[in-house]
Amino acid sequence: MSGQGEFKFKITLFGPGGVGKTSLLLRYIKDYFSDDLKKTIGSNFLIKDVEIGGKGVRLLLWDIGGQPQFHKLRTIYFKGSNGALGVFDLSSNQTLLKIPGWISSIKKSVKRTIPMILIGNKADLERDIDREEAEDLAKRLNCEYMETSAKTGENVEGVFELIAKACLEEVGEL
Repeated sequence: MSGQGEFKFKITLFGPGGVGKTSLLLRYIKDYFSDDLKKTIGSNFLIKDVEIGGKGVRLLLWDIGGQPQFHKLRTIYFKGSNGALGVFDLSSNQTLLKIPGWISSIKKSVKRTIPMILIGNKADLERDIDREEAEDLAKRLNCEYMETSAKTGENVEGVFELIAKACLEEVGEL
């Protein structure tokens, strides 16, 4: 890849526990899926080098445990983020309702506007949330919106490419 790691972007994945944040990362980085992953304790960190528009981009991908006991870690974890992916479970309306609180946390921690994508994950399951409802929330929160399935791989590559492009645009490189 030409100019590998020319740009480095910290991308944080956030959202309630059990929505598939770790599964999305594993599908993206290792093209792997497992139905029986353990809950993320604290945080998880992975790296992926990609090429976007001929530019080498290193994505520093942070995955934080969504359980309430990790709430205090959020501000530390979000600091220095260049982009964020808010993940909820399309088969659980309760997970969508928790997204605004997470976005409020990230905005307080980062203290500037960063590119964010709201992700409705588990598109392979029976849905509990209408696409219009999720798109409406994304619009109100000033986020892009995509639906993914870590299990089938649907849109997983695309969502990470979209956040990388948005980060490059943010620094005036696309």
